[in-house]
Formats: sequence, C-alpha cells, structure tokens
Amino acid sequence: MSMKRSQGKKSRHVCVQEGVLNRITSRIRKSLELQEILTTTVEEVRAFLNTERVKIYRFHPDGSGEVIAESIHGKRLPSLLGLHFPADDIPPQAREMFVKTRQRIIVDVVAQRKALNQLDSLDGESLLVEDIRYYPIDPCHAQYLSNMGVSSSLTLPILYQNQLWGLLVSHHSKPRQICHKELEVVQMLVDQLSIGISQSNLLKQTRQQVQHEATLNQISCLLHSPASVAEIRQTVLEEIVKALQGSGGRLYITAEPTGKPAQLYTYGEQPYCELEESSYWQQIMGFPQTSPNQQYSYEELRVRNFPVTKNLGSLSDHSTHSPKLPYLRTISDLYQEPQFELVSAFTATTIRSILIMPLQYRQDCVGCFTIFRNEIETETLWAGRLNHDERNIRPRESFAAWREIKQGQAQEWSLNEVKLAQALGNHLYMAVMQRRVEDMFRHQASHDPLTGLPNRILFEDRLSLFLAQAYRRGEMLAVAFLDLDRFKTINDTLGHAVGDALLQSVAQRLLGCLREGDTIARWGGDEFTLLLPRISCPEEVAKLAQRILSSFKSPYRIGDRELHITTSIGIALAPYDGEDTETLLKNADATMYRAKQQGKDNFQLYAPEMNKKALEQLVLANHLYKALNRDEFLLHYQPQLNLKTGQIVALEALIRWQHPELGLVSPNQFIPLAEETGLIGAIGEWVLQAACTQNRAWQLAGLPPMRIAVNLSARQFQQKISKTIARVLAETGLDPSYLEVEITESIAMHDVNFTICVLQELQDMGVYIAMDDFGTGYSSLATLRRFPLHTLKVAREFVNDITTDQKDAAIIKSIVALGHGLELNVIAEGVETPEQLKFLHAVKCDGMQGYLFSKPLSANAVTQFCQQQSGSGIAQSLFSQKLEFSVTRYRDRDLQN
Repeated sequence: MSMKRSQGKKSRHVCVQEGVLNRITSRIRKSLELQEILTTTVEEVRAFLNTERVKIYRFHPDGSGEVIAESIHGKRLPSLLGLHFPADDIPPQAREMFVKTRQRIIVDVVAQRKALNQLDSLDGESLLVEDIRYYPIDPCHAQYLSNMGVSSSLTLPILYQNQLWGLLVSHHSKPRQICHKELEVVQMLVDQLSIGISQSNLLKQTRQQVQHEATLNQISCLLHSPASVAEIRQTVLEEIVKALQGSGGRLYITAEPTGKPAQLYTYGEQPYCELEESSYWQQIMGFPQTSPNQQYSYEELRVRNFPVTKNLGSLSDHSTHSPKLPYLRTISDLYQEPQFELVSAFTATTIRSILIMPLQYRQDCVGCFTIFRNEIETETLWAGRLNHDERNIRPRESFAAWREIKQGQAQEWSLNEVKLAQALGNHLYMAVMQRRVEDMFRHQASHDPLTGLPNRILFEDRLSLFLAQAYRRGEMLAVAFLDLDRFKTINDTLGHAVGDALLQSVAQRLLGCLREGDTIARWGGDEFTLLLPRISCPEEVAKLAQRILSSFKSPYRIGDRELHITTSIGIALAPYDGEDTETLLKNADATMYRAKQQGKDNFQLYAPEMNKKALEQLVLANHLYKALNRDEFLLHYQPQLNLKTGQIVALEALIRWQHPELGLVSPNQFIPLAEETGLIGAIGEWVLQAACTQNRAWQLAGLPPMRIAVNLSARQFQQKISKTIARVLAETGLDPSYLEVEITESIAMHDVNFTICVLQELQDMGVYIAMDDFGTGYSSLATLRRFPLHTLKVAREFVNDITTDQKDAAIIKSIVALGHGLELNVIAEGVETPEQLKFLHAVKCDGMQGYLFSKPLSANAVTQFCQQQSGSGIAQSLFSQKLEFSVTRYRDRDLQN
C-alpha cells in the first residue's frame, strides 16, 4: 500500500512536470513574441514551485540588469517589474561561473547556507553527475536578500549563444527547500526558454529585414521616379532620415565630370556651417584636400563607432581601408569626441550623434549622406536609490523604486541601423552613377570632348530657341564666328598635343569674356561660335568683340612655351542679317572670312555684299578643282637682267589661269584659294614640271642657256621638295644649274633647321636658291648667314619709291651691301622707270626684273625675244640707252635746280 502511494505520488509529479513543459513548449510554438513567452515561463515556474515571486532578469550591455517579466503570488513580496539593478549587484565572479559551469544557486537566508549546483566543469565539459556543494552564505548577500524581504531564493542562468543573457530567479518570504526534481524541471524550462529567445530573435530579425527591404524598395522606387533629380533626392533624404530615426540629415553629391557643381540637400535640424565644404569634413570623408595646410591623420581622429565594430568587417574596419578612402563613421556622442573640430557648429542645436555614410564603390566616391540624432531624455527606475559609496560598505536598505531622469543623452546607432544605412548608401550610389552615366552620354553627344564646350548640335538647338524668343519679344541677338589665326602653323610645328592645350586655354579665356547667359561652342577645328542674346545695339556686340580681341593680346602659357595668337571674328545680327539659324550662321561665317582678308586680328559686322563675293569665291574654287585636269594653266616668263653686262641671265616662271568662261584669272585671285583648298601642292608641282620642260626645250632649240626660276609654296617646301625636284630634273633632262628655286623669308623662318637641311640638299644637287621678297619678313642676320643661298631678291615695295623716299633708298643700299657682304647676288624686282634703274646701277645692284625691261611673256614670245636680242645685241643696246636716258634726265634736272 505504501509502495502504491509512493508510485502514485511519483506519477503525479511526473504529470505535473510534463504538464509544465508542455505548456511552455506549446506557448513557444504558438507565439514567437518574446515577452509572451517570458510571461508564460515565470507564471508556470512560480505555479510549479509554489513560491511568492518569480522574475526574469535581463542583462544590458553595460552590465546592469532589468526585471522584464515577473509573476507574484500574495502580497508579502513587492513587484520588481521594470526596475533596474546596477551591475555591481552581481559580482563578476558569479557572472563568470554562471557561464562556465551553468551554476545554479539556492540560498537559505535563515539557515545562512547556500548550495551551488554545477552542470559543467570549468573547462566547459558536461558533468556526468551534477556537482553540488554547500557553502555559508555571504553576510552581505544575506542582508541584501533580507532587505528585499526574501528568506529563500533560487537563481538559474539563462544562456544564449554562450553568453549570459539573463537570470531566472525565484523568491520566497519564508524558508523553502528546493528538491532535486524541482530543480531539474525548472532547468528544463530554462532550456526551453533559450529556444524561445532564439526563435523570437529570428522573428525580430525577419521583421526587421522585411521592414528594411520595404524601406529599400520605397527608396528604389523614388530614385527611379519621373520627377526631377532635385525633387527625387530631397524626398529620398527625408525618407532616409525617417527610416534611420534621425532628427535631420544632409545629402551631399560631389561635382560631376560634366561640370555640374556639387549639390547639397538638407532636411530637419542642421548645424550652423556647411560641413561638406570644410577641409576637416572633406578629410574625414577621404575627399581630396582643398588646402595643403590642412593635415589630419585618419587613425588619430578616433571617431568612435558602434560597439560591434569588429563584427562589421569591411563596413568600418580601419585595417581593410586605405586612409585615403572614405568609410562609414558613427559618432555616438559628438561632445565626447575631443578630435571633432566642428563641435562649435552644433552647440546651438540639440544634435548629439551623427552617422556618415559615403556613397561609394571601391575607390569611387560620389558623395555622402549624414544623419543627425538629437539628444534624448532617459528615464530609469532603479531598485532603490543608488549610492555607490555606501553600497561598498553594506547593502541597500530599501528596494523601493527610485526614478532617475537624465537629459542631453546621445542616442547610439545599432548594427542593424548601420547595415540599413549601408544598403541605402549602395542604392543611392548606383542611382547617382546611373544618372551620371546617362548625363555623360547626353553631355558627350552635345559637347566637345576636348574643351567641354557645347558642340555644333547643341549650339544650333539653342540658337533656334533663342531666335524664337527674340522674335516673340521683339529683341535682337547676335551670332559670331571666331577663328584662330595661323593655328595650323602651331599644330604642324609644335604638334597636336600643344594645339589641343592651346584650344582648351582659348576656350577658358573666351568664357571669361562673355556675359551671363551667352553661349560659346566649339564649331570644329579652331573655330568657335558665340550666341549673344538680348543685344540692345550693334555697338554692344562691337564692345564684346573688342574685349575678346584684347584678351588675346596676352600670351598663352602652354607647358614651358609662351604662344602668341590672334583671332578673327565675324558677326551677324538677327533679325537684320537673317531670321533663321542657317542664314545667320552662313552670314557670320562669311563675315569671319572677311575679317581674315582684312588682315586678321579684327572683327567685322556682316554686310550684304559679302554674300556676292563669297559666292564668287565658291564658284572660283569649284572651277579651280577642275583646272589641272582640263589643262587650263599656263606659264608666262619674266626675264631677269644682269645690270653689269645687260644680258638676260634668268627667267621667272609665273603661272596664269586661262579659264574658258572667266578668261584670264589673276594669280592674286586663285593662289590664295589654292592654298586654302590644299591644291597648291599639285599646282606647284605642275609649275615645276612645266618650267623645267620648257627650259630644256629652249636649250634644245638653240637658245642661250638660262636659269628658270620657280616659286615654291610653303606646303611644297614642308614636303621635302628636294626629292620632287630631283625626279623632275631627271625626267626633263635639265641640268640642275639651270634651275633656281625661290622661297620667301616666312617659309625659311618657319623651321630654321629644317630649312637649312632642305636648302643644303638642293645646293648639293647644284640647284640655285633665291630668297624672294627679301626685307618683308623677319629673318635675322645671324640666321640669314646660315642659309645656303645664291641670290637675294629685293621686294618691289622698296623699289617703288627709291627715287622719292630716302628711307626706301637707304633700305635698298643696306640690302645690297648686306647681300654683297654675304657673297650673294642682289636682284631688284618691280623696276619700271629709268630713274629706278639709274639708282640701282649706282648702288651696284647686280640685277633687275620688271616692266622697264620686259613684262611676263608667253613661251613663244620668250623664244622670239631671246632670238632677237642674242642676234643683234639689242639687250645690251637697250640697256645702255635706258641707262644713258636716265643719267641725262638727272643731269638736266640738276642744272635746272
């Protein structure tokens, strides 16, 4: 009978045990809400143990604890729910043993004894048999429990992920024995509780992840909405501030490669300075330093991150980032950061903590967003008033709730908030970069890649728009074409890299000359176009053009070179010079060419007659392309006379164009066109071939051998003409000594070393070399003596007035003396009067060429002319007569005076 009662009692105990476990397990299955699980646990444990109070005490990161769940029976023990306990209420040694040995503590205050029950050994291995030891209770601990009204207590650790999460504590106002079976049941309930905590945390993380994904989806939708960029970014900033529970924020986007300046968006409470523009902020963000005097060390800033920094890996680990790269920062309390130099900007605000999130991928950073949190007021209910000095001596006498209120507290940033900020930063970075790529494509389609200026397409679009506005408002606008003078020379001699750098410098200087609202574009090559809206009068445009011309007076510094360049400007006004885009541009372009014809380095306003002349030039250029194939060119030859012997020593070949419809076209008309169109090279080679062929034919016909003089163009000379000349001489059979090439000073001085090389090759071949139009260029005596020359030809400008202008006479004397000093022949061009001949003979000039002796003759006329003179000595006779006539006139004039 006794055995049956014992078995029945045991069976009931097992049923109770199983019932408690089933209820706790069922509650965990039914609900993942942690608070509900905790509340169920304390209720079931208190009912099972039949004690007066069971509480769950959770530890905070700072070591203090809070009663977060409680079940009370009766009124002997007061409620402790919601009360906080300081960290030093539980000694570190006890905390350590709770974790290492899963130690449970049973205290009997009346018996002054405590039992320590351990499930694991100190090395962490589970024990086969529980280790139970009894010790006398610490007097301080006994008084602590007595002051709380507790006579017996049971304490079990709640472990989660091998950390001390909290304690389950049972209190009774009277002595109460806890048997081994009860302890086993409570331990199993605590183990179930650990599972519930894990599931609850998983639910919390899932909910948080869902919330974060919803936030990211919302931000993503906003970033790709059809609203304006400014509106989108402002709205996104506001939503980010709300999602991260901030009081304000800033979104800073760096300047774009297309030239768009940096942008700043703000929301909520702000500091009293532009953070992102300060060198300190740029430095902590890793942006390029704006001031070389600002020196900061990233490691020395010691900007504190959240407590879990080590778990974030690449988010903010200093060791994985180059100091030059920005990375996420959180400042938990800006007033506790002695290195934070911008504290003064926040003192008048309630901002207390900051999160800085760079918008970056690897080394590419396009900005950052900054979230502020205001200071908060915290309220804590402590179990008894804190007095640490007295607490070190004896326990608290009262555990009545004591309210502590702290103002001006900083709100720290959690790991999940930081991860959300990083995800938001990634979305923003991708949106900004996508926008920048799109803008870059649009910019490249409408802008010049070298100068960054609008290109022809964008310029024409703007011109059409402004023309419509000007027509509607009755206003006037101007279009200007601007071309750099002799830019090709710089490109050909110094290289395209220098030319490109010069174009960039010119573009910047032009931008500085324009008014706000004006447009400048690179039209192509070295041409620029200007759109000048809202012009009040033509004089306003003239002043602007003059300002541009004046700006070109200063040299351009390109590398170690100093370059001087001028510009020619053509201007057309709407509506007077055209009411549509095409007409205005055409007229401005024609006017610019007129400015070049007027000597360059000037501006011209459009005049209607320019169109007629431009059309004539266009027609002439079209005919010129066909002239070579149609054999429309011919040569005339002008004799050169030796002033000592009176003999013809050379003939200069002069090209003529006999057009079937236009008649004889002057070289002054078509030679500039040939140079402009690039035909001058082919035409020059034809002249060389035809002249050598004709000279050889004269020699074979029995005429006295004479040199034939051929003018070389700059293009021919730059293409190493010596090979072409050698080929032509070989093909025609003409001896090199009967060919003379003429180059101008400007050609010779273009590249002195190159000129010397080419001329030396020609001289070695036996070709004669003459410098034409001497005196009009800018060669120096030091350079002139290095050139392998045979002849100097004095420009006709100096010969025209030698008998009436003492200065021209002095120049002729000097040139003759210079030529003879350099052992060169000197020939004067454009001699038309006996007086000029007399003067040249008096100063011992070697030869002459001009209408006084003979105009340019056709090949047949030259044959007849030379035959007549060589047969009868007419040349010497004519020369003597003209010379005597001029001497007589001078003598008669002197007698009259």
